[in-house]
Amino acid sequence: MVAPLQVVGFKKSGKTTTIKDFLAVLKRQHQPVCVLKHDAHNAQMDQAGTDTARFTAAGAQTVLLATDQATMVQQQITQPPTAAQLIATYAQPEQFCLLEGFKAAAYPKLVLVRPGERPTDFKQLSHITAYASLHTPEFSACLDFSTSAQRQAWFTTYLQKEGF
Repeated sequence: MVAPLQVVGFKKSGKTTTIKDFLAVLKRQHQPVCVLKHDAHNAQMDQAGTDTARFTAAGAQTVLLATDQATMVQQQITQPPTAAQLIATYAQPEQFCLLEGFKAAAYPKLVLVRPGERPTDFKQLSHITAYASLHTPEFSACLDFSTSAQRQAWFTTYLQKEGF
């Protein structure tokens, strides 16, 4: 398995847009992929009024929903799992793993910047592979990711460099 690639940045920097383009590249290559997303905003899988929401509200610490297409698990936790723990649990050996967020993890990182942000805003991060912006790059080391084609081309080159 190729080392996971993290896509990090502050809110509304283009992480999800970028990952969707990376998924298109992997799909064209018929490569299975695992995407792990960190959400610091207490997102829920349950929709109001559904059975799974009722089970959670009633006090279940773990709720699993199995459908013909997917299995979804919501688990109440006392400490957030690390990226390494999630990769070990959910990523299959044949899958490429993309991480959205998990800034503290020690994997290669693509940092997406918003207008006005600089590398110094991310000095706490390690393993930075590149900086990119969906807007006009404001510093020389920042890649132009303003189009889907540019994002996909960078990711294709990244996969080739990683021997994938």
